[in-house]
Amino acid sequence: MILSCVSCGGKSSSSHADSSSNNNASSSGAAEEDQTVTVIEENLSMTEETTAEPTTVHISPTETVSVESGSQIEVGKSLPYTSGSNTIKFELADLIEEGDQVNSFTFVIRSADGRNIGEFKGGCGISVNGDCPSATTKGWFQSPDFSAPTQGTYGEIKWDVPSELKNYITNGGELLFGYWWGGASSITVESVICSFTRTRKVPTDGKSSLPLNLSTGYTQNSNLISVPLKDIVPDNNVPEALTFDVSAGGPFKKLNCGFSIGSGDNFYQSSPDTAIMTDSSTASVTWFLPPAAKQYISPDAEVRFGYWWSEQPTLTLKNITAHYSQSDGSISYISEPSLNSPDPQKPSSKSNFRSASQIVEAMNVGWNLGNSLDCYNTSKSGVDTETGWGNPKTTKDIIDSVKSAGFNSIRIPVTWGEHMNGDQITSEWMNRVKEVVDYAYNNDMFVILDMHHDDYIWFTPQNDQYADDSAKLKQIWSQICKEFADYGDRLIFEGMNEPRTVGSANEWIGGTSDERAVVNKYEQDFVSTVRASGGNNSDRTIIITSYAASAETVAINDVSIPANAGNVIFSVHYYAPWKFADGSVSSYTQSELDDVANKFKVLHDKFVSKGIPVIIDEFGCVNSSDESLRCSYYSFYVSSAKKQGIKCFVWDNGLSSGSGSYALFNRSSLTWNQNILNSIISAANT
Repeated sequence: MILSCVSCGGKSSSSHADSSSNNNASSSGAAEEDQTVTVIEENLSMTEETTAEPTTVHISPTETVSVESGSQIEVGKSLPYTSGSNTIKFELADLIEEGDQVNSFTFVIRSADGRNIGEFKGGCGISVNGDCPSATTKGWFQSPDFSAPTQGTYGEIKWDVPSELKNYITNGGELLFGYWWGGASSITVESVICSFTRTRKVPTDGKSSLPLNLSTGYTQNSNLISVPLKDIVPDNNVPEALTFDVSAGGPFKKLNCGFSIGSGDNFYQSSPDTAIMTDSSTASVTWFLPPAAKQYISPDAEVRFGYWWSEQPTLTLKNITAHYSQSDGSISYISEPSLNSPDPQKPSSKSNFRSASQIVEAMNVGWNLGNSLDCYNTSKSGVDTETGWGNPKTTKDIIDSVKSAGFNSIRIPVTWGEHMNGDQITSEWMNRVKEVVDYAYNNDMFVILDMHHDDYIWFTPQNDQYADDSAKLKQIWSQICKEFADYGDRLIFEGMNEPRTVGSANEWIGGTSDERAVVNKYEQDFVSTVRASGGNNSDRTIIITSYAASAETVAINDVSIPANAGNVIFSVHYYAPWKFADGSVSSYTQSELDDVANKFKVLHDKFVSKGIPVIIDEFGCVNSSDESLRCSYYSFYVSSAKKQGIKCFVWDNGLSSGSGSYALFNRSSLTWNQNILNSIISAANT
């Protein structure tokens, strides 16, 4: 076989590489080159020559597009100037995307007690990368206190981000707004507007411009302008970026709008809303279409521009300009999207198998067998590694005690990488894992079996390691699936624990977009392996997670439910408030508890409400504060999650004192911290 590469005028490259190879090529700049790879097969006998038809896949050239834009989120939270309760934090992922350069934030406030605010006094803070030379503390910049005028009971407080910070702010961080003093004892933060510069390399095979001159008003029954997609871009092309040129009879001041694409009742809506602060009567707003939006493209698709508000009651959409790429046929139209997933609440084809939602509903609360079968890098080998971190060997009595204490669910973390000969799990390790699983399964418990600390040994969400790591992931799960194929629906598989790049700058703040994309690919590999493995595994409930099992907005926003997932649960690990959970501080504030409850609501709205049940399969706090406070914490946490339909699994690593002391249960004496246990079980059963 002869492989020849010929430079030509067409925009294509070899299709003989798999999708991960194509992704690597694009990220290394190959997408901006024109190549055709032709494979020629020759008959070695020289009596006959056969030439295969060249197979090519189109790669579009790119164009760099940079725009000034903005976003807005609604808040509606009260903020008193009382010390200890006078700050509020926002996740930057709700306002910006990766690569955006932040220019300013505007906080829209109103008096909460009816008094004039007068002169506002407060401050702002923002997360910065650890190497930022202007950080006031590592990873954080706190602004000097500042004052700003208000208009009676209303104000718009603008903070211009110092230029020396702009290259150090990512969407994985947080924004803080503080109210130190004013004429009102409490204010309501109505909304936050972020102004930023967004620069993207846009696949561009062509550009088009469509004059319109269509008008609408934000007070009208229909404040949308709809345009058939086929009028904007040629057939068999995909919009990559759409720019909407608008005008009004006077200055907009704040133009608030949004975009959508789809057909019928099935539309993808941009989020967050776009907000442009301008004194002009004309504006251009650009929407870079994310991959999820493109899945709503159909032959009868429409593009919609929504006018939400400005100081002008009407506006005119003058023109739409499009950057578009040629379709490669890889976009599948979603007729009934639910996080790109089949309905996980659909009953199983097996009459005795419950749906994922029914299983989560049947769980009350779970317990983690931490620091046992997940031990690694110990001085021991084989099955003896189970006691390598100080816990006793797991017995049936231990698991029975967990069930008797009131837990009907258990998570069994397992590290597999140290117990393999090549790609094969050793039989003694598989047999030991099965023995422990059976202790719980045969006691009518829901059992979660995972792949745990392999991320410290061999497993990394990097494109250059994806092919090898994916193959090993599939090997491990193929063997687990074979071993447990005939177990009923109370055995649940969890593909990955905290998939992340260990030691990276973004390890615990949601990762990078590339890393999150690789995690999604691993989840698809896990799902496909389980579903194809036979036995009861086609209907078994399985668990997927986000990058590092993170509850950060930037991480959960990029979660993609794998195709043909079936019965699937989404899980995160949420040790919050973190400083209390890890023992850095010995108490928490009501504001921090409010943040925890709000995170549960976010998870409900994003997943549970769309048919994807959620569990928190790790949470807890160390033994470093007053026991009554810990009891209150566990009770609040479990009950608040339950209100949103979310069930929790407490992390227990067997350590009862010192750093990382998450133990509630003494596995040697089979005794519990009874007060904390009562708080957990009572909250779960109420």
